[in-house]
Amino acid sequence: MKITIKYKFESMNSYIGKCRNNYHIANNVKQKETNLAMLAFAKIPKIEKFPIQLTFNWYMKSKIADLDGRFGKNIIDGLVRAKKIPDDNVKYIQRIIHNYIESKEDYVEIEISEL
Repeated sequence: MKITIKYKFESMNSYIGKCRNNYHIANNVKQKETNLAMLAFAKIPKIEKFPIQLTFNWYMKSKIADLDGRFGKNIIDGLVRAKKIPDDNVKYIQRIIHNYIESKEDYVEIEISEL
């Protein structure tokens, strides 16, 4: 199953900078992104078969963005917060893949598949 979130999530470098500068600002970003993902996952059925693989297809305008600076932590937390999976530990998620796709806009597509 696939879900698309039309939002440019913070890069890891940007998020770390916010954590160092002001914990409250960083927490606001975390909560906003987790809630955004939770609302997106509300559209899908509850996942019943585990473990799963998550594939993040990062559609990005920038050719100089670091793919290793993309992280799905807030998105995965949104999946849990939406009650689609019980937890995000390795009992439930055993593989995470990140792909870069050049695009005219920034967004992420998450593929959820059974292992």
